[in-house]
Amino acid sequence: MTETAAPPTGLKLWLMAARAYSFPASIIPILFGSVLAVILNPGLDFNFLNFILCLIGAVLVHVGTNIINDIFDFEKGIDKEDKELGIPHGGSMVISMGLVSMKEMKRAAVISLAVAFLIGVYLFTQAGMWILYLSIFGLLSAVFYTAKPIALKYKALGDIQVILSFGLGMTLGAYIVQTKEFSWLPVIFSIPLGMLIDAILHSNNLRDINFDGKFGVKTLPILIGESLSVKFYYFLILGAYLSVIIFVLMGLLPMFALLSLVTLPLALKLVKMSESFPSEGIARFEYGTKHIMMTAQLNMIFGLTLIIGLLISYFFFMS
Repeated sequence: MTETAAPPTGLKLWLMAARAYSFPASIIPILFGSVLAVILNPGLDFNFLNFILCLIGAVLVHVGTNIINDIFDFEKGIDKEDKELGIPHGGSMVISMGLVSMKEMKRAAVISLAVAFLIGVYLFTQAGMWILYLSIFGLLSAVFYTAKPIALKYKALGDIQVILSFGLGMTLGAYIVQTKEFSWLPVIFSIPLGMLIDAILHSNNLRDINFDGKFGVKTLPILIGESLSVKFYYFLILGAYLSVIIFVLMGLLPMFALLSLVTLPLALKLVKMSESFPSEGIARFEYGTKHIMMTAQLNMIFGLTLIIGLLISYFFFMS
C-alpha cells in the first residue's frame, strides 16, 4: 500500500492490523490436527462445535500475537519509516502510519487473547488437562514473543517459538480436542507444517537482516549471516517435503499424503529467490515482502494439499 492510496477503514483496517494474510499459519495446523484425529482414530465421533471453537481460538491467539508484535516493535523503533536507512513503514503499518492508536491496539490484543483464553477454558472442560496446558502455553507465547522481559523474537528464539506454538502446539491441540488424549503421532506429523511456518518468519528475518541489528534485535540471520540463512531456508522448505516422503515410506501416512508434492515447483522457485535478495534498502524490503507473502502462500497450499490427500485416502481407500 502506498501513502497516496486511501487508507483502509472499518473491517479492512482491522484485518490489516491483524495481518489477516498470515492466518493460514494458524488455520492449517488446526485443520491438519483435526483430520489426523479422524484418520488415526477410526470410528471417532467428530465434534464440529469444538472444531469451530478450536479454530476461532487459534486465530485469535494469532491475532493477539501479531498485534502485540506490532506494539513492541513500534516502541522499539523497528516499524517506523526511516528514509535515511531506507526502511519503509513495517509490521502491519497501522501504528506507524497513524491509522490505529496504541491504545486501540492494546485493547484489541487484550480482547482477542481474553476470548481465546475463554475458549481454551471451555475446551479444557471438554477434552481435559492437555488443552489447558496448551492454551496457557499459547497465550504466554503470544505475549512474550515480543513483550518484555522475555522477548523471544529479539533474542533469536522466535524460530523455536513459532515451531512449537504454531506447528506442534496447534496441531496437537486440535487433535486432542477431538480425541481427548495425547499422542506422539500428531507431534511427529507436525514437523513439515512447523518447518514451513518457520520459513515465513525466517524469510521476514532474512529480509530485515540489515535493519534489525540497528535496533538491538538479534535474529537467527543476524547470528549466522546471510549465506547460512539462505541455506537454512533451503533446509526448512525442502525438509518439509522430505519429512512427508519419509512418513509415507515408513507407512505412517497414506500414499495420498504425497499430493502435497504438487506444490514443489513453487517451493523450488522460493528457494531460488532466497539467493537473490537485493542489498539496497527499499529494493530489498519490496523483494523480501514478496518473498514472505509467497512463502506464506506455499505454507497454505502445501497444508491444504496434504490435508486433501489424507481425506482422499480416508473416504475412498480406508475400510
